[in-house]
Amino acid sequence: MTVMVTGASGVVGRAVVKALLARDEVRATVRRPEAAEPLRNMGAKVTVRDLDTPGALTEVLKRCHTLVHLVGGVAQPDADALFRANHSSVLTALAAAHEAGIARFVLVSVPGADVSATHPFLRAKGFAEEAVRAAPMDHAIVRATHVYGLGGLWFTAVVEGAIAEPPLVLGAGTQVYAPLLAEDLGAVVAAIDDAPGELRGTWGLEGPDVVTGDELAHLLRGDDALLAHADGQAAAARLSDILQVRVDAVTSSWFAMDGRADAPDAAETFGVARTPFLEGLRATLEAAADG
Repeated sequence: MTVMVTGASGVVGRAVVKALLARDEVRATVRRPEAAEPLRNMGAKVTVRDLDTPGALTEVLKRCHTLVHLVGGVAQPDADALFRANHSSVLTALAAAHEAGIARFVLVSVPGADVSATHPFLRAKGFAEEAVRAAPMDHAIVRATHVYGLGGLWFTAVVEGAIAEPPLVLGAGTQVYAPLLAEDLGAVVAAIDDAPGELRGTWGLEGPDVVTGDELAHLLRGDDALLAHADGQAAAARLSDILQVRVDAVTSSWFAMDGRADAPDAAETFGVARTPFLEGLRATLEAAADG
C-alpha cells in the first residue's frame, strides 16, 4: 500500500516515515526544502509544498490508501496560527482525502483534546478530532502523550531546563508524565495502517513508565540539586532564554500539564511493545552525543 504523511519533518514525522517504510511505499510533504533530503535518504518520496488548499494535497494523494496527518503542534506564532495549524489543516487534509478516495485517515492528537477545553491547543485539537470522526472514511485518532526523541521541543525543553543553572522545571514539578518514544508512536501508526477491516475509533498512547516533573529533572541531572519552578509567562521567558528560541506561555503551560493517556490503549489494541523510558532515554541521549 502507499501512505502519505503530511508534516513529516519533525521528530514524530521521521519516526512515522521510518516505521511505514518497513512495509509500504511512503510519500511525505514538508514545507521547508531543507527538511526533504533526510526523508528522501530514508527512502520516502517527498514533496515540498504548503497545504493551504485541498487541491494542493489531492494531486499528490493519487493511489494512496492511508493519509497520516501530522501537521500542527503547540508552538505557533499566535493564536490564529495555532488554530489554523491544528484544526484548519485537518479540514483541508480531510477534504483532499475525500476527493482522492483515501481509505483511511490517521490523526495524531493529544490527551485532553476537547472543544470545550480552556487551553487553546487542546481546544484546537478537540475541533480537529470532531472533524475526523464526522468524515465518511475509516479513521484512527491516536492521543499520544509527550513524545521524546532527537529534536522534539518538549524533550529539548525538559533536558535543557534540567541542566541549566539554576535548573528549571516547568510547572509545580508534581505533574506526571508518561514519556513516549517517537519510534513507538511510529510503530503504532504503521500497525494502524496495516489493520484489516473497518477502523473507526480513538485510542490513547503513553510510555510504559511514569515520572513527575521533578523526578525527570533529577534523573537527567544525575543529582539532587534544588530545582526552580516556573509557570505561565515567567516559565516562557526563562525557557526562551535557555533555548534561545521564542517560547510562549501557551507552549510552556502545555509542557507543564500532566501527560497521561485518556483513551483505550493503542499499543495493546494494535500489538506494539513500548520501550522502557530509561532504555529510550539512554538511546536518545547517546544519539545526541554522537551528533
